[in-house]
Amino acid sequence: MAPGTEFIRKLEHHRARTLARRQPEPEPVSERLLVSWVHHDNMLEGRLYRPEEIALALRGEDDRLDPYLHPLLDEIRRYVDTVHFVWSRAHEGLEAVNLENLKAIHRMLTPDPKDRGGLYRRTSPVHRDYFQRICAADKVPYHLRKLFEQVEQEYDDACDPVAFAAEVHHRLMFIYPFRRNPGTTARLFTNLLLLSRGYPPAHLAAHQRDAYYEALGQPEPSGLVRLFHQAVAGMLESPSGIGVIRRAVS
Repeated sequence: MAPGTEFIRKLEHHRARTLARRQPEPEPVSERLLVSWVHHDNMLEGRLYRPEEIALALRGEDDRLDPYLHPLLDEIRRYVDTVHFVWSRAHEGLEAVNLENLKAIHRMLTPDPKDRGGLYRRTSPVHRDYFQRICAADKVPYHLRKLFEQVEQEYDDACDPVAFAAEVHHRLMFIYPFRRNPGTTARLFTNLLLLSRGYPPAHLAAHQRDAYYEALGQPEPSGLVRLFHQAVAGMLESPSGIGVIRRAVS
């Protein structure tokens, strides 16, 4: 479904404003955006991080929770650090949208050696969280190479950059490069693609979880494109969510 002209106008206005004020160093992520990003994206995976827990993790106030919850705060900070990695690398433009950064995102999210952070899956899992069609494990390198060739060719020319990002995400989930955290990695990388061009990130809300999984299961990305349009439209309507508030992580 093609976006309306008003959506495109707001999208390109946001991009022009973002690129015009870019400094040599990226601005910090707003705390409001961070809390929302961590909460909703992890809810898509069935991981509940409450906003108050995220805020405590950001401030390093672990002692306000029982010790058994401290590993949860470490998980949150690991995700937050990955968001900051994406936010920072996006400042580099097209150069940031590469295979090494995809692997780096996965390594940051998946630090346990047994989970093979940054290494491709060796099998095609039967019991998994995502039920869309995936390629054979030995075809992962080939499909990734073709995907990044497409990104390089169409990065600046896509008429609808949000739809293009959704298509990249759909293909990346078909490739399913990693056994652990494939969806989280793919969404962070897709947002790296959008941010690198000066567009807002596409944050799907927790209540869209079923629609997201259903869209991934479709052979074409049209359902995912619609969800991405809705997510980015929401970001354009809430510019304060992209404001500058330095995080307080000790």
